[in-house]
Amino acid sequence: MSQKKFTLYWSSLAKYENCPQQFLWSKGWGEIDVGGGPGKKKPLPVKISKHHQMMGTAIQGVIEQFYNRKLWLEYRNKPEHLKQYLLTEMSNQIQLGLSSFYVDTRLAPLDEITETIKNGIFGYFNTMRMNHFLGEYSEAEVDMVCYVDKHTPIGGRADLIIRRQDTGITILDGKNSKRYKGGKTYTDPDQLRWYALTFKLSYNKLPDRLGFFYYRYPYGTPILDKDGVDTGEIEQGVEWVSYTEDDLKGLGDRAVKASWGIKDEKFDPNPVPSYCKFCDYETVCPQRLQQKANNSKERKPKIIIPDGFSELSF
Repeated sequence: MSQKKFTLYWSSLAKYENCPQQFLWSKGWGEIDVGGGPGKKKPLPVKISKHHQMMGTAIQGVIEQFYNRKLWLEYRNKPEHLKQYLLTEMSNQIQLGLSSFYVDTRLAPLDEITETIKNGIFGYFNTMRMNHFLGEYSEAEVDMVCYVDKHTPIGGRADLIIRRQDTGITILDGKNSKRYKGGKTYTDPDQLRWYALTFKLSYNKLPDRLGFFYYRYPYGTPILDKDGVDTGEIEQGVEWVSYTEDDLKGLGDRAVKASWGIKDEKFDPNPVPSYCKFCDYETVCPQRLQQKANNSKERKPKIIIPDGFSELSF
């Protein structure tokens, strides 16, 4: 058993529950060597463009500056000055992102990346104004580290925490994801419930609201149907997530179970297509490759020979 001190964050919990082997390969653990050296993550088989992640990180970086530097106070009644500051910070975040992430500009040209980031930043302020995401306490990237029990430290890093007299405490997470068929997004409500758990354990108080806000779908964006026709409705910019104290208890139990599984080095693979398609190691995972081969065999059409034909010869 590894004695490595490890604080379990939501991303690690979700990854371990989906596929323990993916967790091991992407994080590394203890003295296990998966190809990059003891305790190191497995080298990537191919370089995968992280332009979507880079864009989301750059947008959030600017929003973090807005809140944590209290720019709405510094530039009160100076909207053009604030806009110029945000554009300068956007350029800084883009340069930082390009140095931190591998971005294939053949897949995402730099001008398109810049436009998406700019729209995400300034679109967010429509969502912020209409949903009153400013308050007496307004902080971004709030890190909450606490314990489920004495053996299980967990952490949550909320994009935004807002406290107001009228709406109480709101925890928000920003997403730059697109919607897929059916109008849904690749978001897991348990992520926000996890933040509620870490908030409760950190401050002994439950948040009043949990919500995802979407940079690509800010308040006022026309809602289109599946055929691209305007429905006459507009986006609200935020999707609220409900929760109960039982939900939080269940997440705490999951955290304890996953934490012990990691410490006991239980890293069995769990190839599931919906998880594997987002895994950087899908092309070199023996279990996934075998699963795909088996599925391919099952899909091959079977030739049925009518009765009696087997005795014919030519």
